[in-house]
Amino acid sequence: MSQALTKIASVAPNLPKKTYDLEFKVHREKRSKNANDYSWVLQDKIAKALKRSVDEIHKELVLAYGVIETYSIRKDAFESAVRMFDYYEVLGESSLNGKEFIHVKAGIGTHLYNTSEMATFIDGVVQEAQGLDIETKTPDELAQLKALWGVER
Repeated sequence: MSQALTKIASVAPNLPKKTYDLEFKVHREKRSKNANDYSWVLQDKIAKALKRSVDEIHKELVLAYGVIETYSIRKDAFESAVRMFDYYEVLGESSLNGKEFIHVKAGIGTHLYNTSEMATFIDGVVQEAQGLDIETKTPDELAQLKALWGVER
């Protein structure tokens, strides 16, 4: 950490006199484009096998294997609230203290996944493809791809 602070201190005097925000966060490697490409190839094959659109399949796979959260949304705010989700599925409705709620499972788009999240998603896509007898990469090939993504699994 002291090297980082030394570097900042050496650069700071040369910056214009403005207010700056400095953020520290854990570094994560970005996933490779190969990960996204491979997931779409498999999703397309799954869609063809099931005679459905690839968009439908993608939504289902994101909600099954992707990065998801569950939310309870007031019924009167539901339509505007769900616009912030890339993908969602209604789980049910309930009321509490006279207020009506709709419960949803919501997922973010895979373009926002880090390497670990994408590896988990691809594992699910591969599992679904194999369940339909769709040829996938071998476990060794998948391990090599994950190694390229920087994921140990």
